[in-house]
Amino acid sequence: MPPSVESGVYDGQFVQTDYGFGFPVPAKWIYLRLSADQEVDEVARFCDPTRQMIVRVSVQLRNSAEKLSSKAWVDISEQELKNHQFKILKRSPVREYKTLDSGNWVVAPFSMTDPKAWPWSDEEWALSKDDLLIGVHATLPQEIADTDKGKKLFKALEASVSQIHWYTPIGPRGISGERFELQHFTEGFRQALESGSLSKVGVYFDEMYPERAKWNNWYQQLVLGDPKSFELKAELTGLVINGDNASASFTIARKDKSGPKPQKYEKDFKLSKKEGHWEITFPLDKS
Repeated sequence: MPPSVESGVYDGQFVQTDYGFGFPVPAKWIYLRLSADQEVDEVARFCDPTRQMIVRVSVQLRNSAEKLSSKAWVDISEQELKNHQFKILKRSPVREYKTLDSGNWVVAPFSMTDPKAWPWSDEEWALSKDDLLIGVHATLPQEIADTDKGKKLFKALEASVSQIHWYTPIGPRGISGERFELQHFTEGFRQALESGSLSKVGVYFDEMYPERAKWNNWYQQLVLGDPKSFELKAELTGLVINGDNASASFTIARKDKSGPKPQKYEKDFKLSKKEGHWEITFPLDKS
C-alpha cells in the first residue's frame, strides 16, 4: 500500500516526502546531518566533495495569494544575511532559471564578508509554488568562487536545482489514495500500449472482457510490421472515477517513418476495481 499522508509517486515508485518536491544532488556530493544551529525552516543540507560549498535547503509556508517578485526576494535575502552578521559588499543582478514543471527559480547573488572579515560568494535561490516558498542558500569562499573550480560548483548546483520535481501528494494536501491507484493503473496501461506487446497490454484486461478477441485483433493490426519502422504514442485524454468504477479515454497514434502523418485512434473503456486492484472490464468505444 502507498503511504497515506504527504507522499507521492515518481517514475512509478512510491516516495515518502515531507514537502512534495525533490531534486538530484550532484554526483559525489555529501548530505550533512542537520545540527542544533540550523534554522527553523531548514530541511536539508549538503556540500561538495571538498566541503567548500555549503548548501542549505529551506521551506516556508506562505499565503498562496502573495506573489514573490525578484526585488522582494533580493531584499529578503539581503536582510537575512545582515541578520547573520554578514556585511554585503556587492549585490549582483538577479538571474532566473527555468525548471521542467515548477516555474522559475529567482537567484540573488551576493559578495560579502563574515564577522571575521573573511570574504564569501553567496547565491540565494527562491522558488514559490502554491503556499510553499523553497529556498536554496549556497555559500563558497570568495577565493575559490573566483576560480574555474568555483564556477563549476555553482554550475553543478544550477544543474541540480533546475531539475526540481513536484511529487503528487496523497492525503490532505493532494489526491485521495483511490485516485492515486487509478492514475497509477492508467499510466501503466498507457506505457503498455506504446510497447507494441500484446502480452503486456493484455494483463490490464479482466479475464471476462467481452470483446477480447476483437481487441486483440485490432491491436495486432496496429503494431503490424517492422517495429523499427513506426512509433506508437498513447495518451490518457479523459478519466472519470465513481467509487470502484471509472471510465477512461485514450488516444493512440501510430507514426510510420515513411508516412506523411500519424494515424490516430480513440479508445474508451469502463474500469472496475475488483479484489483490490483495477481492471479494464468493458469497451465504451463510440462506434
